[in-house]
Amino acid sequence: MRLGKRHLEVATKWLPSVSIYGASAGLALVYFTDWKVVADFIPFYRGKFKQ
Repeated sequence: MRLGKRHLEVATKWLPSVSIYGASAGLALVYFTDWKVVADFIPFYRGKFKQ
């Protein structure tokens, strides 16, 4: 199957939505798994790990 100009146009229109859903899924993963290594760099979530 060849990808043409039309496929590229459709893909670029979906790119913002896909990136927002991906970022949201990544933040949800960090939130629900409580991954301290990454969550320590999130400014509004950093206070949870203060000692």
